[in-house]
Amino acid sequence: PPTPAEAVRATHVAMIGPDLDARGGISTVARAWLDSPSLSGVKVDYVGTMRDGRTLPKAARMAARQARFVARLARGWRPQLFHVHLSYFTSFYRKLAYVQEARATGAPVVLHIHAPDLGAFHDAARIHAAAMRFLFQQADRVVALSQSMAAEVRTLAGPDVRLDVLYNPVVLEQFACAPRAATDTPTVLFMGELGQRKGTWDLVQAIPHVLAAVPGARFRFGGNGDEARLRQEIAALGIEASVDVLGWVGMDKKKAAYDSADIYCLPSYQEGLPMSILEAMGSGLPCVSTPIAGIPEAVRDQETGLLVDPGDVPALTAALTRLCADPGLRRRMGTAGRRFAEERFDVDHVVLQLRDIWDDVLQSANRS
Repeated sequence: PPTPAEAVRATHVAMIGPDLDARGGISTVARAWLDSPSLSGVKVDYVGTMRDGRTLPKAARMAARQARFVARLARGWRPQLFHVHLSYFTSFYRKLAYVQEARATGAPVVLHIHAPDLGAFHDAARIHAAAMRFLFQQADRVVALSQSMAAEVRTLAGPDVRLDVLYNPVVLEQFACAPRAATDTPTVLFMGELGQRKGTWDLVQAIPHVLAAVPGARFRFGGNGDEARLRQEIAALGIEASVDVLGWVGMDKKKAAYDSADIYCLPSYQEGLPMSILEAMGSGLPCVSTPIAGIPEAVRDQETGLLVDPGDVPALTAALTRLCADPGLRRRMGTAGRRFAEERFDVDHVVLQLRDIWDDVLQSANRS
């Protein structure tokens, strides 16, 4: 049995990340955790560091929040542990300051990485590489979104970084998994930032070829980003009648978009572990994506979806055409995906793992 010194449990945690109503995967993850019954018994003080908006007002708000955080610490606020969500570039350096201020209290710090490409950040400048090694070596624990990301952290920041892997969660009860009709007019859904990184333009280029084989197929794009270019490319290809541009969608519209889709497609070039793929799997959709970062740990090729190399438009076309033309295959892969999401990504299961990480960090700190 554990000694009293080892039996430390997390009951008061400060979590630092973007505002909970900000757009993006980090806030989606944090909201899912905070709403989970598996977090009962832990007081979580959420510190929002950034909200959406124009550049200058956004920068002013970030500076003001940093000052409030320091003032709060100066007044004696003392959580047991700080859990810091960070990405790369601006997010990384903003959180670097928070981490140093948190560490001054003597409490342990957990870093949770959401960066879509740590290697690109590391290699962009020597100062980035040095800052990454400094911060990751200093943390009491680093949490990666996938085994792939964990291996990258060890390569970039050193093999002695204290690491855990915690997959992103999905709130399965929010997403229906009713069997889809065996239609010959299937709908392909894309959800995410519109742009090169997510493979938006590759999907657009594939659409005319898919329509040549499956004329009744429809394509829907949801998300923020370069909507103007998306509309221009759709018009240039003459496929407006088969494509819907949804813009940014909130939760209700997001659920409706998944419910009305038959296939999910995210042909990304850079990722961590996309929340949209987990939500699509929770909705019983087969996924067409790319074998990068944590995606192959969610989308099992030929089992829960199909994986094609980033930028390979002919392969993307073939994968989409295959699924559009085969309702039985869509149903089998969608069912397998939902089952896999239940086993690995269910929010309550993930939150229990999170609590184990916090408890282990506190117990290690208590022994040292």
